[in-house]
Amino acid sequence: MKLWTLLALALIVLTAGCGNSTPRMLQSVTASPASADAKNFPNGQVQFIPMGTYNKPPTTVTPLPVTAWSASPIAIATVDQNGVAECLAGQVGTVKIQVAVAGDAPLMDVAQLTCP
Repeated sequence: MKLWTLLALALIVLTAGCGNSTPRMLQSVTASPASADAKNFPNGQVQFIPMGTYNKPPTTVTPLPVTAWSASPIAIATVDQNGVAECLAGQVGTVKIQVAVAGDAPLMDVAQLTCP
């Protein structure tokens, strides 16, 4: 009788976690490169790549589906919805390139683009 009790307890312990797992959630997003000088890229176009970090494997996903890209100030550079940033002709300065991802809690990261 004792053996059956031990087997029953072992079965309960082994199955206790089944179906009780937490969902895989995005924890952070990063734009790469974090900093770029447009003069070092072909035609001055810089491809920013979004990377997501999750709480469960696979923990890193690149490229990550993006909700929106934006550049600020837009008078110096633009960024398209594929993450390709380009300085406007004759403009000089530093631009913030922001990537945003929707989810349970919207996440974002900011990279920097230097325009010659």
